[in-house]
Amino acid sequence: MEEIGTLIVGGGIAGLATAWHHARAGGEKILLLESERLLGTQSSGRNAAILRTVGPDSLTTRLSLRSAQVLRRPPAGFTQVPLIDPCGLFLVADASHRARLAAWVDAAGPDSGGVEVGPGEFHRQVPFYGGEVDRVFSFPQEGRLDIAALVAGFAQGARAAGVTIRRGVRVKRLSTRGDRVTGVELADGTNVAAVTTVVAAGGWAGRLGEAAGSRVTLSPTRRHLLISAPHASIDPKWPVIWSLGDEFYCRPESGGMLVCACDQTVVDPSDCRRDDHVRELIAEKMLRFLPGLGDMQAARFWCGLRTMTRDDRFVLGPDPDLAGLFWVAGLGGHGMVCSFEIGRLAARRLQGGEPISEEERALDPARLVEASA
Repeated sequence: MEEIGTLIVGGGIAGLATAWHHARAGGEKILLLESERLLGTQSSGRNAAILRTVGPDSLTTRLSLRSAQVLRRPPAGFTQVPLIDPCGLFLVADASHRARLAAWVDAAGPDSGGVEVGPGEFHRQVPFYGGEVDRVFSFPQEGRLDIAALVAGFAQGARAAGVTIRRGVRVKRLSTRGDRVTGVELADGTNVAAVTTVVAAGGWAGRLGEAAGSRVTLSPTRRHLLISAPHASIDPKWPVIWSLGDEFYCRPESGGMLVCACDQTVVDPSDCRRDDHVRELIAEKMLRFLPGLGDMQAARFWCGLRTMTRDDRFVLGPDPDLAGLFWVAGLGGHGMVCSFEIGRLAARRLQGGEPISEEERALDPARLVEASA
């Protein structure tokens, strides 16, 4: 049986970005396995498709800003359509969160493109918003992401660089020999041997690693999204609005409004079902934040997975205990925006890039094991 050089488990944005970067940097014999018939259908295909770079963690913000530069100007041949619709994004804070918002923007620095606007000017541009407004920053170059184009660009580029992608192939477990991961066992009993096995399986990543003996722990969480029925008063060019405090965000979608109450509940990734109580929470927030639109009926209501770590940073690098196991997981809802940086950093470490940078140490899986010890 031929041994694969790098075996990537997961065909979402984490696995695809890693495959794309690793192959272009010279990685050989790369095989990517995806359990679904299509790529990018789980967390990658069930998110809000929003480009927002500035947030509470300065490291994630830096990665987001660098990745966004590539999203705006992707490599030649990566895509035939723009990856970003720069409809604009507003971060809005009430009085109790004004300092927090300012700290986010200050930490991001001038490269964030954020511009403070007064509440009056905000209401002039966004007359439909009914939440409390004390401080507002506008990010005119941010907005919507084309998730399908991003996934397709990574997949097509990875194949062109020599990556083999197999879909509809479910991994049953990681194969081990002593304290080394040697590949995977598939659901049909087939074994695939690999020098390095990359776990990029989203909400299922932690379960695979734990079963193999890894001490790295992840928390799959559920978040709901709702798209309202079309409404004649909704302008498809309206910006994204993201409220701090009693968190809520919204943007136009398919003639209606896509809205989220920012719920977060730890769940079994194999049993991520919709919770109608959250639908009621979304309806209540819509009435407060979108008073002129809050009585609209729902056209679509669904939930997706966001996999978290205890410090809300990615898990990216070799497992501290199991040789041959490499993590690209725990993206916590930032995978799309940070995709190019996630893939770049993963590929650098897979190829033994030295020295290990401060950012790479901050994302190293060993930190989670050390913290728990």
